[in-house]
Amino acid sequence: MKCTDEDEFMWWYEEYSISLFKYIFSMVQEPQTAEDILQDTFLKAYQYQIHINDKDKVKNFLYRIAHNTTMDFFRKESKIKRLLNGLSNENHVYPSAEEIVEVKEESKRLLDALKRLKASHREVILLRKVHGFTIKETAQVLNWTESKVKTTLHRANKSLEKLLLKEDDYEEITSFTR
Repeated sequence: MKCTDEDEFMWWYEEYSISLFKYIFSMVQEPQTAEDILQDTFLKAYQYQIHINDKDKVKNFLYRIAHNTTMDFFRKESKIKRLLNGLSNENHVYPSAEEIVEVKEESKRLLDALKRLKASHREVILLRKVHGFTIKETAQVLNWTESKVKTTLHRANKSLEKLLLKEDDYEEITSFTR
C-alpha cells in the first residue's frame, strides 16, 4: 500500500498511532517522550513511505521505524540525564486511588517484573505476547534472525518466571536500595 496521498497517510496514523505509542511508552516510561518519538516515527515514515508496496507491510514498517527511533533516543540521551529524568518522574507520578483499586494484583506484579527484565527480553515479550507479532514480524522489527527471536523469547520467559516467583524477596531487597 503505497502512501500516495495525505488521506492514506492519515489512515496509517489513525490505525497504528495508539499501539505504536503504547509500544514506545513501554520502553521509555515517559508519556511526553513517547509522544515525541511517535511524532518522529511518523515523520520518518512519511519520508520513507515510498518503500511500502502493500498494506501487509505497513505495520512492520512503522514498528521498525518506532523501534529504531526509540533506540536512537536512548543512544542520544546520556545515562545521567535518563537517571535524573527517571528520579524526577518517580517523585511526581502517583496513581490515583481509583487506579490502584482497578489494577488487579497479578497485572501489577507482571508489569513490575517486565520493567525489571533486560531491554531485549522486554522488547521481545512486548512484541510477541502483547502486540501479537509473529516470530517473523518480530525479527523484522528488531532486525534479528527468527532463531534469535525464539531463543530470546524463551530466555525472557524464563527470566520473567524467576522474577515472578521471587517477587517477595525482590521487594525486601529493593526497599533497601531505594
